[in-house]
Amino acid sequence: MTVWWPLPKGLDAVLLPAGEWWDAVRVPAYLGEGVLARLGTSSGAVIRDPYGSRLYWLIESGSAQGWSFCEFAAVQVLSTASWVTVPPSSRLHPPGPHWAVPCTPAGSLTPAPVLHAALHTTIIQNLGPRPRRTMPPRERQ
Repeated sequence: MTVWWPLPKGLDAVLLPAGEWWDAVRVPAYLGEGVLARLGTSSGAVIRDPYGSRLYWLIESGSAQGWSFCEFAAVQVLSTASWVTVPPSSRLHPPGPHWAVPCTPAGSLTPAPVLHAALHTTIIQNLGPRPRRTMPPRERQ
């Protein structure tokens, strides 16, 4: 997908609202590195936040509705009413937030189904199958 949102200019990162041009998927770095390797060239732009030890994938707004990572709450979809620190396009290295995969005119958003599959596989591979949450049975009266 083409870049059609205002990438920060200059040297400073800026806060941009999620849900307007894109949603962001926040993943802890210890899992995100595996997801990044698994996606390879299928990944769109990725922001690395070394302070929070997180990676942020940008995906089409609304495309992660219905995703369920309740079994692993450290993965979060950020949409309306959330803000993401976005580095300028030239920042590819620390200090501070920078692009792990640069945002280019040729493509900025990762296809949500591809990212979901990579996240799911990486979580299972690194942490094992996650138990599904079930409601406790009602007590009989």
